[in-house]
Amino acid sequence: VGPDVAQLNEIVAFSRGIAKLHPSARSALEIGGHSARWVTLESGGGLSDYGQNQLCAAGSGVFLEQQASRLKMSVEELSALAANARRGATIAGRCSVFAKSDMIHLQQKGTPVDEIAFGLCLAVARNFLSTVLKGRTLSLPLVMAGGGAANGGLVRAFTEVLELDPKQLTCSAHPGAESAYGAAHAALLDPSYPEHTLEHLLSRLRQRDLVLE
Repeated sequence: VGPDVAQLNEIVAFSRGIAKLHPSARSALEIGGHSARWVTLESGGGLSDYGQNQLCAAGSGVFLEQQASRLKMSVEELSALAANARRGATIAGRCSVFAKSDMIHLQQKGTPVDEIAFGLCLAVARNFLSTVLKGRTLSLPLVMAGGGAANGGLVRAFTEVLELDPKQLTCSAHPGAESAYGAAHAALLDPSYPEHTLEHLLSRLRQRDLVLE
């Protein structure tokens, strides 16, 4: 926006948001629409370590959206089915194309839809462990953040894959808004905070000839 407007790295903003919303947390994982990441926090809330996914969205929320569409249901419906399924079907989570093939095969065998739904959630969780976490251990207490924290099936999948007691994993108080919360808190601590008003930001944007809707 401009040199006189504070900027904050999204990983730092995310970690700050988690530290303020959940002071006791020592790590957090986030499953967003197109992103997946984790952070480890120090005892004082500072960022200690982190990792995030690459360009492929197979381990993020869009993967579930794609597969839910193939099952002709919403993500909310898939979440509810997955959360209460007896077990999860085996589905490849590294690639949407392979997942589609597995789903077609499972449907041809008559596999219950709820087991397919939970299998998809398990696929996302396992993909996260192998491609984002890469063998690292998440310190406890752990917070699940991002829009995925509102998906009961996904929360159940991560609890099982990480072999956690349900009490060891807390869902974010504001799924999807953690980074915004952290950025807002950082702005409060910025000495130039009084200038960070909506009017000031709009003024800076207009000076850059940006069209605002």
